[in-house]
Amino acid sequence: MLALVVLSLVAVSQAYPTGAPIDACAEGIPNHHAQAAELDIMPFALTGGAYSPAQPMQLTLSGAGRFRGFQMKASVGTFLNAPAGTQLFRCLNNADTVTHSDNSAKDSVTVTYLPPANAFGPIGIRVTVVQDFDVWWNPEVFILQRNGDVITG
Repeated sequence: MLALVVLSLVAVSQAYPTGAPIDACAEGIPNHHAQAAELDIMPFALTGGAYSPAQPMQLTLSGAGRFRGFQMKASVGTFLNAPAGTQLFRCLNNADTVTHSDNSAKDSVTVTYLPPANAFGPIGIRVTVVQDFDVWWNPEVFILQRNGDVITG
């Protein structure tokens, strides 16, 4: 019985060390044993500027403090590289998602994103950040605007 309890605690402390599971694709919600999302605004942002169709661009996830896990899912287009500590995988299309491949603490992650050649208008990148197993934020969609688009509102 004691061995079972110890094994259970070890499994929980691992906190998806090899990346988000495939079931996180649908909504971007971590499966952290009923841990509720943080209610405050996510203290992380995705930066990269405006996009041009079929032109690779760098996207950087960073913010206040370090994080151990993340998932970025593109509404269209693909990610081209998987820097150290990350991996590409397929949610709906090949390489439309990038996540962590280890749960080491990260200050930032920079990935290369390729918008499709026929892209027009805004492109959404859904981002989920996990600071540690018990601290995570609901997914937030960051919008990339196309170069030359005029935003009115």
